[in-house]
Amino acid sequence: MIHYASETKTFNLWLDTSFYVFQIDGEGRPVHLGWGLLPEGAGAADSLRGSVYADSYDTLLSFYTQYRPDEVLAFGEIITYQETLKVHFPSLSQQPDASEALHFPVRDLRLRYVDHEIVTDAQPGLTPLREQPTQNAAPRETLRLLLRDPAYPFYVTLCYRLTPEHDVIERWLELENRGDDAVTVESCNFASLHLPNGHQELTTASGAWAREFQIQRERLKPGLRLVESRALQTGHASNPFFFMNRPEQAWEDSGVVYFGQLAYSGSWRLAFEQLPTGQVRVHGGYNPFDFGLSLAPGERHVTPSFNCGVCREGWGGASRRLHAFLQERVLPRSANWSGLRPVLYNSWESTQFDINFENQVALARRAAAIGVELFCVDDGWFGSRSSDTSGLGDWFVREEAFPEGLEPLVAEVERLGMRFGLWVEPEMVNPDSALYRAHPDWVLHFPGRPRTEARNQLILDFGRPEVVEHIFKVLDDLVNRYRVAFFKWDMNRYTSEPGSAAGREIWLRHVAGVYSIMDRLRRKHPGLEIQSCSGGGGRIDAGIMGRTDQVWLSDNTDAFDRLAIQEGFSMAYPARTMEAWVTDSPNEITQRPSPLALRFDVAMRGALGIGSNLNRLDEAELAAYAEYIRFYKRFRHVVQHGKLYRLQRLEEYGTSMILYVMPEGREAVYSLAIRDFLTGKHLPQAALRGLNPTAVYSVRDWHGDEVYRLNGTELMTLGIPREPNLVAGYSRTLYLVQIEEQNYV
Repeated sequence: MIHYASETKTFNLWLDTSFYVFQIDGEGRPVHLGWGLLPEGAGAADSLRGSVYADSYDTLLSFYTQYRPDEVLAFGEIITYQETLKVHFPSLSQQPDASEALHFPVRDLRLRYVDHEIVTDAQPGLTPLREQPTQNAAPRETLRLLLRDPAYPFYVTLCYRLTPEHDVIERWLELENRGDDAVTVESCNFASLHLPNGHQELTTASGAWAREFQIQRERLKPGLRLVESRALQTGHASNPFFFMNRPEQAWEDSGVVYFGQLAYSGSWRLAFEQLPTGQVRVHGGYNPFDFGLSLAPGERHVTPSFNCGVCREGWGGASRRLHAFLQERVLPRSANWSGLRPVLYNSWESTQFDINFENQVALARRAAAIGVELFCVDDGWFGSRSSDTSGLGDWFVREEAFPEGLEPLVAEVERLGMRFGLWVEPEMVNPDSALYRAHPDWVLHFPGRPRTEARNQLILDFGRPEVVEHIFKVLDDLVNRYRVAFFKWDMNRYTSEPGSAAGREIWLRHVAGVYSIMDRLRRKHPGLEIQSCSGGGGRIDAGIMGRTDQVWLSDNTDAFDRLAIQEGFSMAYPARTMEAWVTDSPNEITQRPSPLALRFDVAMRGALGIGSNLNRLDEAELAAYAEYIRFYKRFRHVVQHGKLYRLQRLEEYGTSMILYVMPEGREAVYSLAIRDFLTGKHLPQAALRGLNPTAVYSVRDWHGDEVYRLNGTELMTLGIPREPNLVAGYSRTLYLVQIEEQNYV
């Protein structure tokens, strides 16, 4: 609900359990009043009037202009601390007073209230343009607050879209230049958030290639803490989400937690700021590093969204809200969508560049026999691509590998009852390629400067419309010609020499170009599905998830390492999107051996994939793979659509214990994996969550055998009985099904 108290110019945004309120002050500035949890029993009639708060910051602080919690912190009035928005004007729309010196450009923005409206059709920038619906497409209320600079016809609209059932507010800005001269935007956050004053503890994810999503928790200190990416993709080193809570006052299951995530896949920044007064601000949006955005007369720019919320159920409650929001409001449904992600096979770790028709067909036949539903041919099928030194950018079939083209392989994959997928890396090119030889000017570079290669490749300039159009056409042709049902879309390097036809706007244009190609492909081919990959987990965020069906979490498939990576990912993103492979032992990257049970138990926590070399497995091993896959298919709907409870995290006992639960507790999946066995420390039994305490559950193992029959109260107090002789590498997955009470023994 959005309510406006006209007598005090106070805006109330009420959600299921939380509120957000601000007020227009005497100068026409929107000033933040509060954001937090509603009291128990509060209703719509209890909205906040704000009658005693107006202009209070004018009298409380001598330097109030720097501390006043404006909803949009405009550079000019705000200089000492971080701003939401900074622009400069080349002139004034009115004649200045004769006493004034003409210091142009004017680097000063004043935003004053003009009007507001409540609508149900507003969309943030870079919203997917597609025909596939989301799970819930019901209209939502958006407050649009129009502000204007008094001296120049520059307008900013603050947008607040509410998803009350998940306590999520999407924040974004709409910028419009109605003047006669171009306006330069020097920095632009999608929103600035004001948290309760006082000490805060910050949770974020950091890492690197093969070590993504490592959770960091720290007490916020006075000053500025930056979490950012300076790349054309989201990045491995940080991910654009956060949790904040009072120190030592939030845990996995309890405590007030504020949370947020950016729906953007490019150069981004989250800035966490504690002022000397104890005020806490969070700014999220475009990274100002090398940033450039110019608005021509009449031009408008709409930013992506900064999604935020608050809950009282700890970090787990924040995660479940983000999961549900993404599941219901962001993730697409293709025409082939059955409600479940398919079991995938990918050929990379089996054959790498040594790829040909014969070994792919052999893999496909074995994959189908064990229950695989989607077969994806990885790198090496195109151009002159027999290694990573050549062929990238030439998206036509490599004749040496497939003399008769891909058609015979596609036909065999489909005959076996699987869908066909291809690996592509559309944003890149090898210098040793037909595309580069024809268009050496199509890559990011500065004239007369070296063109630095990484993995023997350069980045195509998506600031050129002709490049974006070329990539769309070649991918569209692949879908048409080979009935491609699935693209694994990869991007295997970071940016250097970002010289572009778009200038400094390349950071924006590249992301918009990637999004536009994906959107057009999905609109033209409603059954096409896409996986986001960037050297592993380098492009994972709420923006890319609006046009992809799953993400590749990490190139590191070692089950021991994957526990921490997947746990960090689960803080912000749902299991349905998490592609997780079972691969050979010892692991290709870490060279560490691991039991097959552990590899499956960890991979079955998301969308199950197989990357092992099936041509090397004997019949007994293939039979074990088939039995695990059959087991997964019995409960994958619970993993992919149930609520996640992290019953035990790695940081305390070196053990990961999680539970997925369907609504009303009808079914659940329990998963235990021990990464580090701590001698002398007893692993506690963890009480299960979300079950029906009066129901009886049949608890079944991977053979389908019932190992326990327990009532919900037992499970929600004493948990699953602890196994004896636990060791590092031990794992267990159990499927819980509610049964009739009279069968309870």
